[in-house]
Amino acid sequence: MPRKGQDMSEAKKERDAEDVDEAVLMSPSLAADLGDLSDTDRFPAFEGLDNRLDEANALLEKASRMLELDNHSGAIELISKAAALAPEHPRIAPLKLRSETTLLAMLESRLGNLEAIPFIKLRGEEILWLNLDGKAGFVLSKMDGRTNLSRLLSLPGMSRLELARILSQLLDNGVIGMG
Repeated sequence: MPRKGQDMSEAKKERDAEDVDEAVLMSPSLAADLGDLSDTDRFPAFEGLDNRLDEANALLEKASRMLELDNHSGAIELISKAAALAPEHPRIAPLKLRSETTLLAMLESRLGNLEAIPFIKLRGEEILWLNLDGKAGFVLSKMDGRTNLSRLLSLPGMSRLELARILSQLLDNGVIGMG
């Protein structure tokens, strides 16, 4: 019922705003506690939210344990899975940043001097037998005998972490050497 001096459309807008506030604040478990509300009827966007949050929390706990063991690659994989389930989870960004920063430092350390110029050690047909993916092939195509590691780690289209991982794998597999 409208208050004194308030027309019907203003009263409806006010009720709608209250409904939206209620929907935003109410989780499916709270709605179920109220008794007459169904998750899927009243809150379709919340369907399965509790399960996704529980699964994301479990993944993030495993990722935290992996970080304690310096398994940053495994942690990043679990953090990515958790982010797919609950992208706004407050623990995802700090764990991801910590893991990626440490892993990048480790990979760059393995590469050595970033001013060094990498060179391809294998012949073309030997490289074909390795069945490298397209990204590794792209990185190899940028090795011209003048471009140092620092510039290769700044190639557009891939993150520095991804490029460092590719270069480390190429170095570990004997595909490239450092000049």
